[in-house]
Amino acid sequence: MTDEAKFSMTPAEPSHFFQRVDWASFSVTALLALGIYWFTLSPEVDLDFSGFFSTAAMYPGVSITPGYPIWAIYGWVFIKLLPVSNVAWRLAVASALAGALACGLIALMVSRVGVLAAENISSFKNLHPSEVKSLRLVCGCVGGLAFGLDGCVWRKAVIPDPQPLGLLLFTLTLCFLTRWFFAPRQKRYLCAAAFAYGLTLDNSPSLVTAAFGLPFLLALGERKIGREIFFGVGVLLWGILATNGYLHWKDLNYSSTRHISLLLCAIFSFAWLVLSVRTRSFFSEWKTASICVALFLAGVSAYFLLPIFSMTTPPMNWGYPRTVEGFFHVLSRGQFESLNPTDRFSQLIKQLGVYGKIADDEFGIIYLIAAAIPFCLLHKIPSPTRKWLVGLLLVWIFVSLLTLVGLSPGSDKSSVEVTKTYFAASHLLLAVFAGCGLMLVGAFVARPAAATESGR
Repeated sequence: MTDEAKFSMTPAEPSHFFQRVDWASFSVTALLALGIYWFTLSPEVDLDFSGFFSTAAMYPGVSITPGYPIWAIYGWVFIKLLPVSNVAWRLAVASALAGALACGLIALMVSRVGVLAAENISSFKNLHPSEVKSLRLVCGCVGGLAFGLDGCVWRKAVIPDPQPLGLLLFTLTLCFLTRWFFAPRQKRYLCAAAFAYGLTLDNSPSLVTAAFGLPFLLALGERKIGREIFFGVGVLLWGILATNGYLHWKDLNYSSTRHISLLLCAIFSFAWLVLSVRTRSFFSEWKTASICVALFLAGVSAYFLLPIFSMTTPPMNWGYPRTVEGFFHVLSRGQFESLNPTDRFSQLIKQLGVYGKIADDEFGIIYLIAAAIPFCLLHKIPSPTRKWLVGLLLVWIFVSLLTLVGLSPGSDKSSVEVTKTYFAASHLLLAVFAGCGLMLVGAFVARPAAATESGR
């Protein structure tokens, strides 16, 4: 086996983790997705909320709650940079570009980490370097396009809508975390991920569900960092419970929200205790954790742009956040009905069936099978990559389950149609798993050594 082949299957130097073939996979996938979106763009304002989003981005102004400040800036830039056609079409191009770049980042992760997952498979070691590159390129493209052509994503990527930008920011967060995970000493990528996740919540508040899974990924990458994050999130959760009166034990009226909140607090407290025992230290990484928290808050602070937008009295000025009352009204989505979380286990089981049907219809059964393959072959995957996959699996569980519990969708068609786009982030993680699964399948069906030698 040549030195080039060995290099392609072993972790690269920290400064060159993503290799040329990975960036080629990113470029090809992003261009293919952008081409598909381009030819299916909505030519005008559609029947969704695109009229609101177009008006808010044009001035910029305050869109429907929670305001979407990052989208307003992003859309305003595209309106100025594309002096052709109408405003809605220009913003549809902005959505298409964000969706395509998200697909490309998925391909980037699949191409690099997928090959690390397959490096111990004997038949894979006998592949020629050019065949390895082709496999990485194909699997990356398939994983990225599986997400891009998902029904929950495609419908939003061709109209003026903030969701594609939110998915791009979330994918960028995962990409930074992946880069840090395989080189934990390079903490600048962890800090970049914290800032990117803060921006993600500006544009997609529903992705706060990922905050309960990401600490597990951090702990699997570096126990001490994970310990500090578990402590901080745990204190925050207990504080929220106390503020909302959920710790009044004499009150016997236990709601589903209370049960879920107490369970999350217990999980995070237990995880912090276990990590503290395993690392035999506490607060040793407080500087790094503090910097990450500060950068996260800096990202989230983009919400303070809403009062500034509101003061310019644009035509789209939802909630008038220039006042204190209006600001919190916008952030809390005051005019919408409050969440009614799932309150029975039997109901949750039925809703899991609804989630499965949405994933089958929009993502595809073939990709769902491919997504399960890496977890059936965990024993053959090297330790760092195995931990990364398990960490992402926990993120997927929290994102999927908490979104399902929070939305509490019914099984009727109208309820499914309204809620299914909120599961796009969950399908993003499934696309990463599917791409890695296809890489493992390609590794197993590769030519054995004897056949290779005889063929030559």
